Order: sequence, then C-alpha cells, then structure tokens
Amino acid sequence: MIAGTDRTPAALVERDGELALLGAAVADLLAGRSRVVAVEGAPGTGRSALLRYAAARARDAGCAVAHAAASPTESALPFGIVTQLLAGPDAPGAPDPAALPLPALCELFLAAARERPLLLAVDDAQWADADSRRWLEALIRRARGAPLAILVAGTRGAVPAGRPGRGGRSDGAPAAVDRLALRPLTPPGVAAMLAAAFEGPVDPAFAGAAAEACAGNPAVLRAVVDGIDADGLEPSAHTAAELPRRAAESVGDRTARLIDGLSEEHVRLLRAIAAAGPHLGPAALGELAGLRSVPVSRALCLLTDTGLVEGTDTPRTPPGVAERALAALTGADRAALHARAAVLAPRTAPPADPGPPAEADPFGEGPDCDERAGWRLLNSPDDHVPAADRLRAADLLATCGHETTVRRAAALPRTLAHPDTPQPERNALLALHWLIEDTAPTEESADVAARVPPLPVPPRGPAQEGVAALRGALSGALPPARVRALAGAALLPAPGHPPLFTTRLAACYALALADSYEDAAAGLDPIVAQARALGARTAVAAALAVRASVALRRGWLQEAEQDLEEVEWAAAQGSGSVKSVPLTTALRILLHLERDEVDDAGRAATAEVPLRAVSGMWWPTFLYARGRLGLRAGDHGAALPDLLECGRGLLARGWTNPSFVPWRSAAALARLGGGDRAGATRLAAAELAEARAWGSASAIGTALLAVGRVAEGERARAARDEAARLLLRGDSPAEWAAPRRVRRVRALTGAHGAPTPPHGAGGRTPGPFPAAHGGEPVREELTAAETRAAGLVREGLTNGAIALRLGVSRRMVEMHLSRVYRKLGLSGRADLSRPLPDKD
Repeated sequence: MIAGTDRTPAALVERDGELALLGAAVADLLAGRSRVVAVEGAPGTGRSALLRYAAARARDAGCAVAHAAASPTESALPFGIVTQLLAGPDAPGAPDPAALPLPALCELFLAAARERPLLLAVDDAQWADADSRRWLEALIRRARGAPLAILVAGTRGAVPAGRPGRGGRSDGAPAAVDRLALRPLTPPGVAAMLAAAFEGPVDPAFAGAAAEACAGNPAVLRAVVDGIDADGLEPSAHTAAELPRRAAESVGDRTARLIDGLSEEHVRLLRAIAAAGPHLGPAALGELAGLRSVPVSRALCLLTDTGLVEGTDTPRTPPGVAERALAALTGADRAALHARAAVLAPRTAPPADPGPPAEADPFGEGPDCDERAGWRLLNSPDDHVPAADRLRAADLLATCGHETTVRRAAALPRTLAHPDTPQPERNALLALHWLIEDTAPTEESADVAARVPPLPVPPRGPAQEGVAALRGALSGALPPARVRALAGAALLPAPGHPPLFTTRLAACYALALADSYEDAAAGLDPIVAQARALGARTAVAAALAVRASVALRRGWLQEAEQDLEEVEWAAAQGSGSVKSVPLTTALRILLHLERDEVDDAGRAATAEVPLRAVSGMWWPTFLYARGRLGLRAGDHGAALPDLLECGRGLLARGWTNPSFVPWRSAAALARLGGGDRAGATRLAAAELAEARAWGSASAIGTALLAVGRVAEGERARAARDEAARLLLRGDSPAEWAAPRRVRRVRALTGAHGAPTPPHGAGGRTPGPFPAAHGGEPVREELTAAETRAAGLVREGLTNGAIALRLGVSRRMVEMHLSRVYRKLGLSGRADLSRPLPDKD
C-alpha cells in the first residue's frame, strides 16, 4: 500500500479475498445486478483504499461512480452523505435532498442506475447523519431493482440493517450485504509491505520490530516507513530501534488530528476516560466530564468509532491516546482531574462482596427499594434463589430507575435459561429485559442481548402484553385499537402470572398514547396503591410521575399538580426516581405553559437533570418541553436545537409516533419563527403523515393545527377546517375536550359555535349541568379523581376503602368528596345515587 496505487491489487497486502469480492461486485454491476458490500475495520486498516480500488475498477469499466465521506464534525448535518453523492460528476443532479420524500430520493439514484450502472461509495459511514442512514436503509431495500452497487466502509455495524415496514411488512426484498472484516496485518504481511516499499527484502529484525511496533496497522506502518525513507535511513537491525518511537509518534499525530475535530464536550469526556482508566462507568464519566448538551451514550459511541476509546461498560483509551488527550492540560488541572476520578471510582463500583442473598424481604433494609440489597439478590450465585424473588427485585429496581443494576447482574439471562424457572416467571423476565433495553438502550449495558431471545409474537402473558403495547405505540407499528387491547389485557388479573410494576406502567402509558386516558388513570390507581402498601416510596413517585403525565395530557391540571407536588416532595426526601426527573421537570414546564405562566416555566426549566437520566426514556420529553418554552418566549433560535435533538433521539430508537412527543409540530413553528417556511412546512407535513399512519384523533388534530399555522393558502385553510371538524365535535378526543383547549382550537382555526353533539348521544351535550335542587346550573368541572371517588361511593365503598383503591390518603378522599358535593350542589353521600355528569 506504500508503493503503487490503489488501482493495483498488489499494493493491497493480505487483502486478496477482499479484492476478489470487490472485483465480483463490479462484475455483477456490469451484468446488471445489484450488490451491497460493507468494508468494516479499525481506522488505518485500509477501508478507504479498498473503496478507491473498487471505484477505480468500476470507472475504468464505464460505470458511473459517486463518492461521499462522513466526518464527526458534520454528523449533525441532515442528508450530508446524500448531498455529497448528488454533487459528484457522475451522480444525478437534484434539489435539496430534504425537499424530496424518501422514496423519491431513492428513486432518483435507481433511475440513474438504470441509465448507466452506478457505484456508490460511502466512507466512514459510522459518522453518517441520521437522515442519510435512513436513506441508505431504504436504498438497500430497493437495490434489487437496478444495476446498483453500494459500497460502505466504516467501523463494525457501519451498514444500517434494513428494517421492516409497518405491521411487519418489508418495503422490499433487501439486497444481501457482503461484510468484509479487515484484520491487522500478520508479520509476513508486514514484511511484504516493507519489501514493496523498499523495493526488495528487508532485514528480518527490522520487519519483526515493525510488526510489533505498528500492531499490524497498515496506516501506522506506512507513516513510519515514509518517515524512515525521508530521513535517508535503511531498513536495518540498527534502525529497528527507531520504530517504537516513530510508531508512537504516528499514533499520536493521528490522535491529535482526531481530537482537533471533536467538540469541547467530547474532548472533556475523552480526558475523563484518560484520567479515570478502566474504573468508571459511562454515567460517572459523564459526571466527571460535566456533560450537559451531549448524552454520554452518544458521545461514547463517537469516541469509540474514532478509535480513541475502547470498551463499553468501563471505557478506556488505547495506548498512546491518554497522553495526547491530557497534553493540553496544565499540571494542576491534570492533578485535579485525577483526584476527582479517584473520588468517583469507589462510589460507582458495584459491591465487591455481594454477600448471601436476602432471605425474607430483599428490600427490608429500607422503604426505598435499596439498590445494594437488590444487587445482592440478583447477582447471587445460589441457583436455589426462587425466580419469583429475582423477578420481584429486578422489577422494583427498574421501577426505581436502577436499570444499570439490573443489567450488571447476570441473573436475568441465567434465570431465563435455568430449566427450573417456571414459564410465567420466564415470560415476565423476558418482558422486563426488553422493556429495559427499549427505554434505556445504551446505558452501561451488559453484553447479554445475544443470550436473551426476542419478545415473541404474539406476546405471552400480561407482562409481555404490556411491553408489546408500549413498543407498538411508541413506534407506531400497531394501530391504536390493538394497543388498547394489549394494554387492557396486561392490566387484567391473571392467576399464576406475577404482576410487575414496570410492565403495568408501560401498559398504562400505552393507553394514554392511544387516547384512552380514563382507562390509563384507572389502571394507575391500583399501581400507586400497591407501591404505597409495600412502602416503596421511590416506586410510588415513579408511578405518580406517569399518572401526572396522563392527567396533563387529558387536561386534568389539578390532578397533575397534586401528583407532581408529591413526586417533587419525594425527590426532596431522597426517594424520587432519578430516571423520572426529566419527565417531572418537563411536566412542570408544560403545566406552567398550560396556565400561561411563562416566567414560572422558565424557572422550572433551570432544574438540574442528573446525568443518569439523559439516556432514559423521558429525556426527549424534557427537550421537547424546553423547546416549547423557547417557542412561547419567542426565542426560536434556542427552541429549534432542543426540538431537533429531541427528534434525533426518538428517531434513533425508532419511536416515530407523534402521540408520544409531537416534536415536528413544535420544530415547524420554530423554523417558521426563524424565517424558514419551507423547512417548517416539510416538518409539519411529515408529522401529519406519521399521525395519520398512527391513526389517533389527538395526534392527527395536533399535526393539522401545525400545518394550518405554517402552510399557506388553500392548504392551510383545509388543514384548519379539518382540525376544527376533528377537535371541536362532541366526541372529540379527550385530550382536546377541556374548555381551555377548545378555546385554543377555535382561536387557531377560526371556528365558532358550540361543538356538535356526537351521533346517538340523545341530545346531551358537554357543559354545565343543573344543580340537584334547582337554581343556577353548576359551572365547575369535576376532576378525574373527584369523578372516580364519587363513583366508588356509589358502589358502596367507605372512605378508607376508596383511599386504598386510589392510592391516596383518607384526608384526600374527604377533600375530593367535599368538592363533589359543592360542585354538584349535593347535600351528601345519599345524593350520589343519581348519575354523575360526564367529565369534561
């Protein structure tokens, strides 16, 4: 690879198999067949050289060739790879790629390939932006339709896997991907490279020293030999002593160039890893580096892709990188960094001696789901620990936000594989594993995924039904009716199946995403009550946070306020779930905005969010809420980055359902405020398409409101009219039925008048109801909690039984009923025998 060019196979040492496969790919291209090849290997192993060789072969044969290379500094630019490919002399010309739908953008390249065989070469694909990766996935699925060769070079996994379409249908039969894994050169390979470079055999001592110093990396070897040749030295045994120093300099120079291309936060994280060594996990490293805007999981992925970092659970720097990373620090700064790393290390390490498993109650050492006790039980080597006990420990730990503890313990895959594990516990453990993988997919994950089978279809048991409902709702892969059916089944008592906090919370949240707010709230009440009965205050706070989210979505502001206050009090007492902090902060911001309290929302947004929570399920909701605050304050420049980062995080997980977080609608308004109407229109249209694909009325209505605000002319009027018809009718989605939101819809759409009664409602319309004993009609609404408390009174339950059912205090029940009597003009419990008014 040192003498000659990349066109010459002899210049690529120990790459005969790779060259043969690439030659076959070009031959297939000339014969009219498609081919997809992934060239994977560490930096410096010759990935780019192989791509250049294949491109040269194809161009010499008369094929069209387009080339693109990603970089870490441009990984956030949308369609960066596609833009480079379109700019090549052989590529089809096109407008802004973002202006075309994904199928049309793929068809642009397929049409060009049908006119003239086309080879696309994409280098350093591990740094490709999200939009380009989605385009590449789609193009690979369609590659069989034209003489098209797609060559992708990068680290392991650089070629994105093709994903099935909605409902499991594939968008097309994907072309097979040939993966070439490049390994370091062997000592004979190093000797062959040296012989080619120096035009003859070299001293065996020199060749052996070169193989050891360069670790078989062709790029390092090339740099070392070029330096020796430039200095006029001979490849002798005497010169071999120079090789380790020169190899270290080459690695150092490459490291310095890579560091120069990193952002400030990535550099801080790299220095934290260099100072800590393999003693800290990702969460502690993020704390040590002081990361704020970049999730630690994403930053680690980028550093790993550059080759500056190795490992996942306890990242470390390869030889030579640490010194370069710390070189710019003063001696005092370096000493301070090492001291902080030493302080963090013992605090984050797992217990050295887990001790015997707990016998009676694994969480009996305290009321707050103690992590150390759960760790001892989960990680116990005693195979006689019942699977039900391990399951209960894992469930409570996950509910309290300790997914890392559950992952570190090897109990889940071991218990799943154990022949004595009962099938119901095995099904529930499997559901819990995949729920954790979905909601926190990159945080300190133990390498257990390969040992755990996928979630079966159809799901088995209530735990799997709850997880399937949430997964189907977040991705939009299941219709709302199916989500409601799965979630409803997950909440029903099932004899012989252990009820889990986490999977039932997942089912309740899935119901809220499917517009079944009352069912979600009714399912959350017994979860809160059970957590209170167990004394697990952190689990209570986690469940209340979800219940507050459901209440705010529905427009029950008073209930959302009550639950949020208790969650915040629990956090102040040290009993809050760390992973729920982004959710509770987001809910506080949105609650203030709902009440037009912009200054209070701004103060709420300054709350500190723990680093452990950044990779969790609720982090995008915090970014969305902060973006919404920026919109309300008129700061569109601050709102847009938060909203786009929210969208990138959701899309990376495959969570495309706007019912979860309607980030595109908000981002469209931010783009419009910045003067980019075309970009705003594209975002709003994309949101509307996803909402229609999902199918819930609230998601479609929200998207239509955004289209009506950012589009122009007839399109805007049509969107506003459809939004008014959908959201102002008598059976409008509950999320928009609250009077304050009805007024907002009317203001945005220009609609007037009362909502149309739903068909078959017997003329009954929402609104004020007459008092029980005549007089003026009652003007106040019952909250959801008041409605449920009154309904339980009518069922004959005492105040104490109602408190237990709803998971609240007896005093809270008395307060609810007092408000019911006052609002409805009733004298007491006896008057509740009449039907209650519908809750607005």
